[in-house]
Amino acid sequence: MRDESEGFQGRDRRPTRFFTVDEANELIPLLESKLKECDRILVEIRAVAELTEDLEWYWGESIRQDSNPDRDEYLRLESEKNQRIEKWNAAIREIGNLGVEIKNPDIGLIDFYTIMDNQVVFLCWQRGEPEVRYWHTIEGGYNGRRPLE
Repeated sequence: MRDESEGFQGRDRRPTRFFTVDEANELIPLLESKLKECDRILVEIRAVAELTEDLEWYWGESIRQDSNPDRDEYLRLESEKNQRIEKWNAAIREIGNLGVEIKNPDIGLIDFYTIMDNQVVFLCWQRGEPEVRYWHTIEGGYNGRRPLE
């Protein structure tokens, strides 16, 4: 579903913004809202995909033939699914345009570039956490999360 080809926004992406902990925390309500929107769109995509899959299962390859009685409905559903996928991709891009790194939208894992001890690292936040409480090195990832001091 992603149109970003390397990770979510690309592991080699250069930082567009550096955040303080306070600045990152100020974004949390907006991030929660945007991630909720992504969830809603994803539910819609899955519902439409299920309908197209049912038609594909029932008709097989003949679903695409002009003579198939369900072809128009199938094409309508495919178009609807593609529109919703583009809407989801646009919502993900909106989040990325805030200057954050979306590591996993399904669980709401977001990283914020920051500088600690003259080193570029990530502040790390996961959906549901009330505030940014962790950081990790660029290479460390989620498993390398350490509490902020």
